[in-house]
Amino acid sequence: MSLVGPEFVRVAAPVSLSPEERTTLGRWLGAKGSSGPLRLRASVVLAAADGWTDLEISQRYRVHRLTVARWRRRFLESRLQGLRSSPNRFPHPGRLRPETVQAIVRATTAVPRPGSRVSSTRSLARSFGVSHTTIRRVWEEHGIRPRPFESSPARPDPAPSVRAVDLLAIHIDPPNFALVVRLGDVTTDGRQDVGSAPDPGVSTRPAWLSWTPSSLGREIPRAPRPRGRDGVLRLLDRVRRNSGVPIAHLAAVVRVPSGMEDDRWRLWLSRHPRFRLERASDFEDWKERVARRFAELAAGLRTGGSAKSSIEVTRSLARSLESFDENGGAFEWVARRAEILRGVGARRLRYDLSSTGHTGFRHAHPDPGVTASGAAPADRARDLARAVLRRSLGVRRGEQVTIECWTSTLPYANEMVLEAMRLGARPLLLYQDEATYWAATTEVQPEHLARLGEHRRAAAERTDVLVSFFGPSDRERFHALPHRTMMKLCEQQDAMSRAAAKAGARAVDLALGRASPASASMYGVDLATWTRELIDSTLVDPRQLHRVGVRLASVLRNGRELRLTHENGTDLRLRLCRREPAVSDGLVPHQLPRSEWRPVLLPAGVVAVAVDERAGDGIFRSNVTSSVGVMDAVAELGGGEWTFHDGRLVRYRFATGQETFEQSYSRAPAGRERLGSLSIGLNPRTELAPLLEDQGRGTVGLVLGRNDRYGGSNRVNWWSWLYLRGADLSVDGRPVLRHGEIRV
Repeated sequence: MSLVGPEFVRVAAPVSLSPEERTTLGRWLGAKGSSGPLRLRASVVLAAADGWTDLEISQRYRVHRLTVARWRRRFLESRLQGLRSSPNRFPHPGRLRPETVQAIVRATTAVPRPGSRVSSTRSLARSFGVSHTTIRRVWEEHGIRPRPFESSPARPDPAPSVRAVDLLAIHIDPPNFALVVRLGDVTTDGRQDVGSAPDPGVSTRPAWLSWTPSSLGREIPRAPRPRGRDGVLRLLDRVRRNSGVPIAHLAAVVRVPSGMEDDRWRLWLSRHPRFRLERASDFEDWKERVARRFAELAAGLRTGGSAKSSIEVTRSLARSLESFDENGGAFEWVARRAEILRGVGARRLRYDLSSTGHTGFRHAHPDPGVTASGAAPADRARDLARAVLRRSLGVRRGEQVTIECWTSTLPYANEMVLEAMRLGARPLLLYQDEATYWAATTEVQPEHLARLGEHRRAAAERTDVLVSFFGPSDRERFHALPHRTMMKLCEQQDAMSRAAAKAGARAVDLALGRASPASASMYGVDLATWTRELIDSTLVDPRQLHRVGVRLASVLRNGRELRLTHENGTDLRLRLCRREPAVSDGLVPHQLPRSEWRPVLLPAGVVAVAVDERAGDGIFRSNVTSSVGVMDAVAELGGGEWTFHDGRLVRYRFATGQETFEQSYSRAPAGRERLGSLSIGLNPRTELAPLLEDQGRGTVGLVLGRNDRYGGSNRVNWWSWLYLRGADLSVDGRPVLRHGEIRV
């Protein structure tokens, strides 16, 4: 038989590396302390990424071709984690016949007759002709014990409902997909316990598995390996071994797809008769079912001590899955035992998806040579530099100007350097490459990330002007970092701010650095529109904002009673306490007390004042959808309504994001329910920019919770906000806003 033609040629799956993975593999290759096998695996993957075939790699490194194929496959399935451990084996089918196992299970769980003795391992062993240790293994594997005789039958209670509380594994290998989650343990009183980890000695509620065997499009060329049914079996075996719990303790009712009833599957399912299998017809159906499980995860996900919302984590996972390209190759992830015990599997997967740069997910971070927000137009960058350095900062000849920027904002920072030189100042550019930054988050100890070099500290302490572009631009990836790593990175930035405060430097923080493809996807806005709005609103003359802001501040400072109304049903009465309003107009004072030093956010344009926390009655209904409506979560909040009595929140509801607000509000300490502050926007060019919705001209913002920044007495470490446009606002009967237009 002659096999001719390219369709009969086996082609190894291509390997693509993210910058961080290439850096890590290079370090493994050159590290003296690395083991020989680890260096060999790194060499194999690097050569595969350079386009070498398995045969060429095997000849170069003098290993068998199948060894090369194995580590290529392992890397494609589990990325760097797959190279650190030995390959997984298939579940052993066992020596007992399925009929024997089922008979042992039936005999063990059968209701005993009156006067009969409870079955023991040895009595059952004599009945079935096996050893008592075999009976013990069957009991442990299926989580069963003999039932004692009861003189009166117990009333059967309905089975309590359960929901997913953590993510254990995901397997994507078109046309096969699988997701495994753990369901909450149910206590004796029927309540669901989502905080405890699985105990190997206690039978827990089962896991859930959804997968589809249907063919989806063209087959992806890849290295020969066990696929399909065996891939899912291998995944289940990894879950069993990593979780430390018998697979039967994570099982439920089985529904085997008709196309999967082969010997291996029938044997495995017969040994685990309580395993639940939910079948999907195609990839889209699978994604819909998984999305429902992600919604359940959001309600019970633990966050390991950080203030992150579980809604944000599961929303990110669903978005990653939605972006998966079926031609992107295989992806498999299994939570480690420590992660399962802490209940942080879903959060860890979110971080891994953000860090590996797997080609199957279209949101993978861009090439480090490409800016995240695109090249800046020369005229726009120059206008921005002139507005910031001349009008906001008032840079003078001979001053030291320090400019901090990232990969995505380098074109704008370069124009800042040129503009500073035109003014006769002495610029210093501090550049942070984002690819190197993300590599440091995975390769450097967290405590080392917090260290600020003395040379950089000295630059901040001797500078007159500090211009910082917000970064890194990929906020989705930053929020996915481990909590400890994130806090250490923030410590470094805080140290830089303290050094600038010591020098009394005039400082601005440019929100333009937030705009990137990943952040636009996370916030749900159009990147081009967002970037254009950030530049336009920064170019607004700060002197114009200052004139309007000072007049509004005078009214709010001297007023007593404030009433806010809108045709949507908003009618809220507040009390003012002669507190000093804060005016953000984009002008940077030349001298500030060190205790009051902080960078001025650009774009600017808002007046805020703390209201009386003990007074306030009525309803505030928002007509602005916000992607960030609480201080510890990123999730769309829309149609919010707050009802107050004596300054206390007594009722709330949201058309969108109700669960997000409830989660955040429920874990906040006392003081969360008190009125905080009220703001009025000044900037005519701000409309949709995330985190800047309060700057829109005539927009009224109401903050719940903390307000000490604006002279209030509430210091609770929690706050939330709603926005209203087109409202009428009066102070002591004097109109301040009429249909959203400022009248002072």
